[in-house]
Amino acid sequence: MSAEEEFAKFLENYLAQTPPGVEGDAQMRARLAAPITTLTRESVMKDALADEEIDSWFEYFGWNLWDVIRSRASEGESGLIPRQQYETLAFVQQWATYPDLVRALTAELGPEGVIALGRSMRTEVGSKVNFLRNWAFACPLFGRGIACALGLEQPTDRREDVETLIQFARRVMFGAWGEEEGGEAFCASRGYRVEQLEQAVRERFWEDREVFSAPEEAKPVRQFNAQAEIFGFLFHYDCRAGVNDTGPYPTPDGGLVLVRDLFLSEPGYPWSHVADGLPYALTQAFFFPPGAPIEFVVNDLATVFTTPADYQKHVVAVSTYVRDTWDTPVDWLRQIGPEERAQIAKDASAALMKLYAHIAGNDTDANLRAGIRMYSREMIMPHARAAGLWDRFVADGFDDIHPLTEQAWPTLSGPAAAEVLAPVLLLGQAFPSVRATVAG
Repeated sequence: MSAEEEFAKFLENYLAQTPPGVEGDAQMRARLAAPITTLTRESVMKDALADEEIDSWFEYFGWNLWDVIRSRASEGESGLIPRQQYETLAFVQQWATYPDLVRALTAELGPEGVIALGRSMRTEVGSKVNFLRNWAFACPLFGRGIACALGLEQPTDRREDVETLIQFARRVMFGAWGEEEGGEAFCASRGYRVEQLEQAVRERFWEDREVFSAPEEAKPVRQFNAQAEIFGFLFHYDCRAGVNDTGPYPTPDGGLVLVRDLFLSEPGYPWSHVADGLPYALTQAFFFPPGAPIEFVVNDLATVFTTPADYQKHVVAVSTYVRDTWDTPVDWLRQIGPEERAQIAKDASAALMKLYAHIAGNDTDANLRAGIRMYSREMIMPHARAAGLWDRFVADGFDDIHPLTEQAWPTLSGPAAAEVLAPVLLLGQAFPSVRATVAG
């Protein structure tokens, strides 16, 4: 068997054994030594975890990470941005810095406040305190796996930091699902549906919808969405940090609605000026009729997949809103119609050209550092803002490259990043056991 054929086995099944999807999720949960993926108030409130609980979280998340990576649409490289390099280094940076920041957040909010932060996802759209970032609190743990793979740390090091990150993630997940009696942490365990928004939010979308009387009426909406999404991806340095999908939710007529947040602006980045005039976020609710021939899968990275892929041709109505700034009260969420959509699409197209020029004007090192800054900020800044701690974090040197990241830099800033990242993401090496040792 060739190396390519051998590797293909690991793409078809996790560690060449466990399948993707609902079947794989059930197999993984059945074999866990501790029911750590089931969220209960008692389990999320405690600070300490047993070794078997940590290792069970790692075991399940290894499969879940593989399931997400193998199935998601790849964000194509722009040719200008060293995305694998900045992501890999950012994972290490997050592992080096996030545990202390998460402890500060928890000290400020208390465990109940962290749960409430997660609960805000049930009523707020256009917010980066969202489903994607619940899952992304594992990113520092990817950095732990990378640091161990490079021999910079041992799996038994910093056990308390592992507990801190896992429990923070479980608390916001618990709040986000809104099930006080407990429930599964991952949408893979919920049939790949993210039904988090409360009924009142969905009812507003339904009442505000623009109904299309003919398929051609939906074409400008599709073009608007595509233009905004292209800009949002590049603004977030070619990654999905600017997109969050939830649903599909049932509608009163027996159809379905998919809700998508697109983030077009973010103050504080050196390139944020290119987005001047664009709203912070767009929220779109796409309505599908009863019996539409579409199968929906929303994975734990808040990414929708459909069969057939061209799902937007079946959209029969839409509701579109803007959140003008990150701190615009959700009650001020503003519905927009065709004219403002057209203007935003035009502005996003012009901003895209400015953004390309900005990125092209940087050298590789500058784009690498910009990517690390973006990726490190994106996964915790929204929570720190909500807690009133973000300005303090920045003043305390949040963006400074940590010595652990500097140690990893020579290896991860070049082509070797891909060689390190592939086994971490696909071959179960992201989460070495806290009870393991690494040969020196």
